Amino acid sequence: MTDWPHEDTAALNAFYGDPRGGENADRAWELQNIVFWTPPYPMFYSDGKETPLPRIRVHKKTLQTFTDAFTDVLQTMGHDKIKELRLDVTGGVFCYRLQRNGSSLSVHSWACAIDMDPAHNQFPSHWKAGMIDQTFVGIMKKHGFTWRGEAGDNDPMHFQLARRTL
Repeated sequence: MTDWPHEDTAALNAFYGDPRGGENADRAWELQNIVFWTPPYPMFYSDGKETPLPRIRVHKKTLQTFTDAFTDVLQTMGHDKIKELRLDVTGGVFCYRLQRNGSSLSVHSWACAIDMDPAHNQFPSHWKAGMIDQTFVGIMKKHGFTWRGEAGDNDPMHFQLARRTL
């Protein structure tokens, strides 16, 4: 398993490269680092229209981990349970933007974080029953993802390949 960087800008830049390019990600960085991931089961964008996402843009260093984690989800939970628990709905991975209410880039800007079922796991909120499934959380953590819904955190939809603590 990869030793993922801390979530601070310097560590993310050192590991994933520097995406900063002004209002948009640096085009050269994007071309060199962003690849398409094909999820092992059908996924849909969280737009309320069930817009299919046959491919999702991720950082090339995360590609195998995304594949391994979501393949594990499929094998452990199966299509019916995935659909029932809305584990096929995502807000996406790569989105070059600032953190909400912040001045630093969101971890999504490095294409190493995924939001799952944003409508039912809203930011800011603390996890409670009926939100993201804990079996899913366990699988993601087993594959190295940090979950932002841990006790005291307030972003239960968010899973990232970057550490919160040193």
